[in-house]
Amino acid sequence: MIKLSDFFTEKTIRTGLVRKKKKEVIAELVGCLAEAGLVTDEKILLKAVLAREKIQTTGLGGGVAIPHARAVHIQKIAMAVGRYEDGVDFSALDKKPVYLVFLVAAPAEAARPYIQTVAKLARLMKTPPYKDRLLKAAGSGEIARLIEQFDQQHPQDVLVKKTADGRVIHPE
Repeated sequence: MIKLSDFFTEKTIRTGLVRKKKKEVIAELVGCLAEAGLVTDEKILLKAVLAREKIQTTGLGGGVAIPHARAVHIQKIAMAVGRYEDGVDFSALDKKPVYLVFLVAAPAEAARPYIQTVAKLARLMKTPPYKDRLLKAAGSGEIARLIEQFDQQHPQDVLVKKTADGRVIHPE
C-alpha cells in the first residue's frame, strides 16, 4: 500500500513561498528534490514535468496542483510540497490561483506506484478537513504530520481506471 509520507522529508516541504509563474514553481520544487539528494538530474526531471503539463494542466482546482512525471535517473518516488502564500497562476481547471503544490517524481518503470501516489494525493485533497489544515499549517513539520495522519487514517490504495482517451482517473 502507498504511504505518501514515505516519499518526502521535512526538507522537501517548503512554506511561505512566493512565485508567480507555473514554470518557476515547478523548477523550484524540482530543485528542492535535488537539494535533498532525491534527484540526480534536475534538467531531465524539469523537462519531463513540463512536458506532462503541456498535455493537460495538473492544477486540479480548489487551490491545489499536483505536477508529476516519471523520468530516468530517478531511483525512487519522491515528493516535494510547496505552499505559495499569494497563489500562483497554474492554469487550474477552475481558473483560480493555486496555493498548495505537490510535485511527484517517479522512476520511469514505476507506473503503478506512480499512479497510486498521484491518486492518493488527489484523495488527500478531497478529504475534509485536510486541505484546509494543509493550507493553514504553521510550517513544514505540521504539513508532514498532517500527511502522516492521513496515511494512518486512509491506508488503503485508491481505485483507479483508464479513460477512453488514455488518462488515469480515480472515480469516487
